[in-house]
Amino acid sequence: MFHFSRRIAARPAGILGLETRDAAAPPVSVMESLERHFAEHYDTLYRFLRHCGAAEAMAEDLSQEAFLRLHRHLAEARPEQNIRAWLFRVAYRLWIDHLREARREQPVLDETWELWTQALRDPSPGADEELLARERREWLRAALLRLSEVERQAVHLRADGLRYREIAEVLGLGYWAVVEAVRRALDILGDEAHGL
Repeated sequence: MFHFSRRIAARPAGILGLETRDAAAPPVSVMESLERHFAEHYDTLYRFLRHCGAAEAMAEDLSQEAFLRLHRHLAEARPEQNIRAWLFRVAYRLWIDHLREARREQPVLDETWELWTQALRDPSPGADEELLARERREWLRAALLRLSEVERQAVHLRADGLRYREIAEVLGLGYWAVVEAVRRALDILGDEAHGL
């Protein structure tokens, strides 16, 4: 999948901060570590960028750039406690840099909206089920539009399984600011669900 020089790929896990508990286990090379992280985190990272508003091609480009930076990070033997949070933080900052270059903030794009509707789509709906699904999509769209960008991103990252501390690292916010953003988002979604 990746093609890096053998000199870089042969660095042991101890230098990379990826030591295993089993001392008899062979050292993990940069290449192996990168491939493992790519397999574990690429899809979630790509989805996160799509939900931030990045188009398909941009989400792919930013995801790949984040993994290239991870390769450099690992090759320079800079240890990191939480690679997943590090990757999301780098990808999020790349997205913000992209927005700054474009000098405009992206609202929820129709492409992003399509991702949400696909998640709610029933494989074989009847007429009444289709009506309910359409109402759910409309409800979700209205609810999501009431959330701020930070609240949308925090809820999305939380739904992807990131812990509050990881979300704080990714978004560059404090722990309690993230907790409050998720709480506010859930309150808004709850109010929308109950028609308040």
